[in-house]
Amino acid sequence: MAGHHGTIMRTADADAIDQAISRNIRQQRLPKQLSQTELGDAIGVTFQQIQKYETGANRISAARLLSVAQALGIPITVFFGGIDRTGEVAQAHLGAPLSLKAERQVARVTAAYLISAMRRCGTALPG
Repeated sequence: MAGHHGTIMRTADADAIDQAISRNIRQQRLPKQLSQTELGDAIGVTFQQIQKYETGANRISAARLLSVAQALGIPITVFFGGIDRTGEVAQAHLGAPLSLKAERQVARVTAAYLISAMRRCGTALPG
């Protein structure tokens, strides 16, 4: 794999990027209160496949990642948060994953913050 300035990307670097993208998929799905089954149905795969994508057990193709982004209503670039243009993964993305309970709490706080911010801006809320 060619990296920045023609250097070869090490397998460890590629794995770190894949893990960061996997975590970002989950972090984007949870605030939308979408189950793995619902996301899988939206993109034509099983919930087990979504689980494998989110845990990093299976790599996700670019086309499938685009389908996930479309199903979540976000730009595909969101999944690359924490990865700089040279392929380096920010240290914050390399820590142990949060527990499901902690991730849900983060999702609730994030959703509440976003709703509050949208109301302050006068943005209409969906639903």
